[in-house]
Amino acid sequence: MSMDFSEFKRRLGAEPRSTDPDLVAARVASPENRAFAEEAERFETRLEDAVSVTVPEDLVDTIRAIPKRVGPRRTLWPVALAASFLVAVGAAGVAWQMNQGWDSVEDYVADHYRHDGDRLVAESLQAGRGDVHALLAEYGLDATPEMADAVSLVKRCPTPGGKGVHMVLHTESGPLTVIYMPDTAVTDHATMAFDDKAVVLVQLERGSAAIIGQARSPIETYYAMVHDGIVALAGRS
Repeated sequence: MSMDFSEFKRRLGAEPRSTDPDLVAARVASPENRAFAEEAERFETRLEDAVSVTVPEDLVDTIRAIPKRVGPRRTLWPVALAASFLVAVGAAGVAWQMNQGWDSVEDYVADHYRHDGDRLVAESLQAGRGDVHALLAEYGLDATPEMADAVSLVKRCPTPGGKGVHMVLHTESGPLTVIYMPDTAVTDHATMAFDDKAVVLVQLERGSAAIIGQARSPIETYYAMVHDGIVALAGRS
């Protein structure tokens, strides 16, 4: 029996590189399926690259500080060396700060959610809560009781500034996704939309967050819960 596009998207999102014969056949069953499979593969590669490379915190500042003047030959080699280093490391997926693969935070949020957002919302109905306190503690943060009680699924995820936290919250208005981005600045309270989703960006004291929900849901009413609900860990400033 042929697999419709919705089922194909759901299964490919859950197992992007599955070798199941039905899923393999469905990848090439239509131009729509083929295009979605190619995009899923590109995103999967980005995710793997983003989380597999450790970038020195001062790499960008160090390279920017290298003298760029043209003069005696010996003054050029640090620039060439740094460029060679960036090419070599960049090929492995480094430097979100230098070449992130997304043109903006908005592009990242849409791309990330399209990859696994709906799947994780569905999983949150069955999966265990996960330890939001433990994950946020890695960034010197904690969740208030109100925030923590709403979290039904939490996991690590790549963000434009490195590893972050992907949360699914269950609220009176339905499920919401919150992506915490530890080293990404956003325009506070900015809104955007993609597909059938609406987004509110939240600038935090440490990092930022994106709240994602259905286009017609009142997601802006949850701005305060996220803004005030991700707080500095006691004893950490």
